[in-house]
Amino acid sequence: MARVVLTVCLVTMTASLGLADRLILVDGREFVGVVSVDGDTVQVQMEYGTIQFSASEVRDIEWKDTPGAELDKKLQALAKDDLKGLLELAQWAGGNDLPRQARKLYERALTLEPNNATARTALDYAWINGQWRSFEQGLELARNKLDAGHYDSLIGDVLPSLEALAVSKDRLISIRELLGQANLRGAKFQAAAKIFDDLSSKASGARSVRFAAIAGIIKDNADGLYVLDEPYPPTAKLLTAEPQVLKAGPASLSEPLVLEAALRDRAKEEISAGRKFIQDAQKADDPDTAKARYAQATQAFDRADALVPDIARSYRIEIVRRRIAALRNDADLDAKAFDKEMASLGKTGMVSQAYRNKVLRLIYLLDRVRDNLKQLLEVAKPYPRELVLEAKWAELDLKKLKEMREVLTGELDGKR
Repeated sequence: MARVVLTVCLVTMTASLGLADRLILVDGREFVGVVSVDGDTVQVQMEYGTIQFSASEVRDIEWKDTPGAELDKKLQALAKDDLKGLLELAQWAGGNDLPRQARKLYERALTLEPNNATARTALDYAWINGQWRSFEQGLELARNKLDAGHYDSLIGDVLPSLEALAVSKDRLISIRELLGQANLRGAKFQAAAKIFDDLSSKASGARSVRFAAIAGIIKDNADGLYVLDEPYPPTAKLLTAEPQVLKAGPASLSEPLVLEAALRDRAKEEISAGRKFIQDAQKADDPDTAKARYAQATQAFDRADALVPDIARSYRIEIVRRRIAALRNDADLDAKAFDKEMASLGKTGMVSQAYRNKVLRLIYLLDRVRDNLKQLLEVAKPYPRELVLEAKWAELDLKKLKEMREVLTGELDGKR
């Protein structure tokens, strides 16, 4: 026991320095972490949590420098211009769960040798087009080459080098998308279709829908020619005196604007399908059927917006307006029921319990109206400009409901 007390005292002196790290119990169990002592309680903090023991359960405590303390000692012993030592220490820090310190050491190594490959690679740089670049810098270079039409350089040099930095799924998708665009603009249609088809299975959400549509457009027009039914952009004459950028008729999908036009045509098809679902919902006699059709319409508009952002906004607002009308109708029915109950509140004598039940019923009806108005605000939230009046009216009504509820609650308190 004396040994335990002695060891505990030693830990008490050194815990603040982060030196204790191995706890051995009387029953032989061992715990590795940061040990500290509070009176007769010994605790060990580990990655997955902290455990406490009484001093009588502890057989021994062994301590050594924590990785952070050991790193400080190693760093103090290192010469300022020791590049090799800095790199080895940075690798050691990275292997001992000290990523922030490792990064600082690599950055310090670059002050000694700016083009050091080990440090650059560790700091998420790659040698791209004759220069060390971060992923964002490499991606910007790749996009510039795509816009400039330097497809061979992009495909053969930049993108393969950029893949060295593809440490996440999103990064790899961004690289593959550029590869698909480069093949498409270089008129390598089959290769492009294969890449976008593969991307559609790897991406999620709107990106997946867009990639699948691009692959489908290319496959449906294997020769690379797409027939425009109208000039594109369709609003060009309204905005400028210049002639249309693209005329109606056949055009190559290797032109970015032609692909935009094709995606817009697909989006319009989705909008037509969504409008049909809305019409079916309006004709439906069963509320559940109508709700299902509105959900299908929303899904069609989601796909349309994935192809051309916000192209279906006005149709979404139409659905929301109808949802708001339904919520308003439900709220009005409950409000009328509230008025009817309220009108009868004091017309006949009531015993205390009956009066209390009546007030509870009124509060219940107010809460139903409140819940509908809160739902109204929630569905209107994505469209603050278009539905500003609907939202404002709901907010004013909610304020009145709150005041009425406080009065009724006060009645309950007074009748207890």
